[in-house]
Amino acid sequence: MCGIVGYYNQEAKREDISSIIDLMNSIQVHRGPNSDGKFINNENNLGFKMCRLSILDLELGIQPMHSRDKRYTIIFNGTILNSPELRKELTQEGIKFYTNNSDTEVLLNLIIKYGTKKLSVLNGSFAFALYDSKEKKLLCARDRFGSAPFYYLHDKNKFLFASELKSILYSGHSKKKINQKSLSHYLSLYCVPGPETIIQDIQKLSPGHFLEFDLNNKLLKITDWHNPNFIEDNSIKQNEWPEKILSALTNSVKRATLSDVPVSCGLSGGLDSQLVVGLLSKMNIKSNTFTLSFSDESEGALNELISAKRAANYFKTNHEEIILDKKNYLDDLDKMIYHLDEPYGGGLPLWHVFKKAGKDFGVMLTGLGGDEHFGNFGRWVTLEKTGYNLFPTKIHFKKLFFDRNFFFSDEMKNKLLKDFNHKDESTNDYLFRILNQKKGKPENIRNKMYSLDFKTKLPDEYNNMINKFSMANGIEARAPFLDNEISDMMMTVPSRFRTIKSDFKYLLRQTVKDILPAENLHARKRGFVGPETEKAIYEFDFLINEIFEESKIKRQKIFDYEFLKNFILTIKNNSVFLEKKLFGIYDKRYSHKSLWALIMFQKWYDLLIDETR
Repeated sequence: MCGIVGYYNQEAKREDISSIIDLMNSIQVHRGPNSDGKFINNENNLGFKMCRLSILDLELGIQPMHSRDKRYTIIFNGTILNSPELRKELTQEGIKFYTNNSDTEVLLNLIIKYGTKKLSVLNGSFAFALYDSKEKKLLCARDRFGSAPFYYLHDKNKFLFASELKSILYSGHSKKKINQKSLSHYLSLYCVPGPETIIQDIQKLSPGHFLEFDLNNKLLKITDWHNPNFIEDNSIKQNEWPEKILSALTNSVKRATLSDVPVSCGLSGGLDSQLVVGLLSKMNIKSNTFTLSFSDESEGALNELISAKRAANYFKTNHEEIILDKKNYLDDLDKMIYHLDEPYGGGLPLWHVFKKAGKDFGVMLTGLGGDEHFGNFGRWVTLEKTGYNLFPTKIHFKKLFFDRNFFFSDEMKNKLLKDFNHKDESTNDYLFRILNQKKGKPENIRNKMYSLDFKTKLPDEYNNMINKFSMANGIEARAPFLDNEISDMMMTVPSRFRTIKSDFKYLLRQTVKDILPAENLHARKRGFVGPETEKAIYEFDFLINEIFEESKIKRQKIFDYEFLKNFILTIKNNSVFLEKKLFGIYDKRYSHKSLWALIMFQKWYDLLIDETR
């Protein structure tokens, strides 16, 4: 992974272009501490700059990289895991390479030869920008899962892009106004869904999309090049799938080791990370593994040391346990918030894993994507039981899925937010629309939920958090479960085989049964969480007098102060705030986790937006 920035302005001078890209690059320099490079076109109205975390071809893979005739220039963030195979194919087409194994040079030549038609063959995480000096056009693209970030601002004759939102936010070209719709979505989802961001004039390029900006007429066009496509293969018997899946996972794990720097693995008590380590062991690749736990915690959600150590011993890894005291868990909270770019109300334990591993390793393999491929946490069960496949109505979705699985309701946000806009698409309606998009044709609720998670929760929450936390600590995170081969295969597995009501991960369990230690095979599913929701971490006087201090909240004009104060005090006194809804029945509960989401937004605002501080 690296960091890329770019700035176009027809009216700017060369010195202005240069200074802005220098500034933007300096803000995200943590993404690439090994080297940097700059490019400004002949017309002096477009500039690129990047900072590089060297993973492949440490000496020759310098960027920006130019074509032999200097017509094309590329900057690239990510890793193309199938670049060795693509290099061979391009060599057979007569293309000569000058680097030893740079995936940037492979990408450059692939786009020059085939344009956007070959984006679908790229396997890995990527976000890139390529400038064609002859046509005066800029091409930008993002990988199919949104593993690599790409933010941009387009305003009349200006176009800026960066790997991190704050590079554009602090460029001097953003108005830094809060996107009220995105804030509303955040309070329900605890992350900000794309393609919008928490800032009005900054956007995200959606996963599986490319952007074309014509410098001649200033037109910007966005096109999708990938959508999850469910074509169930009923010719394969249920008991034949585990072998096929294991073969695809073996290939993906092997590809994920492509690196010229040391590789490590996260290891929990779950099936996903243990399978990655187990497959490395079968390949006779010695693993370096890390497990996080909290002191004074028995085996459970905050302590998986026993099952992780059992796996580490079984696979003979170089294993290290990271044991945190809860009182130190949030020591780096301001750093976490700064690096996340946008408000995030989820758990933060991975920060500590990347912080430790990043001191000695350049790459970490994770189990990300395993839950989404195998069962979606059973999120589909209630809707399926209640006939959603036959009667997919919005009210059905709201009452039996959205209100039960997400956080602040629209009714609560109306009371909490001063500028709640009823004309904006509600978060329930947003998810309902994505769930029922016709493209890709997932025909039942299991596949629809699978598709929904891949389009929303995976890129907007998990991938964003993992990318930002890993890059802040100088290590590249990779997800073998998000390899093209295994992902394409899983979307052909009939949904009745992929997951079942009695065991959401039944198919994965069958796949790994001869690889994992038997004692770990049926371990209960636990989320990788921290103590954010525990009452003990909250100092309510500090919340009221400092974080949500009355004059500050009223000055910012975001929250209704009286309602907010009542919400905080009610949770302080009762540990829960009960929302009174239909017919006088209390049917939605807000706990410390809801309060945590408010704290994370307010601290984000104070750190990145509030210029009075």
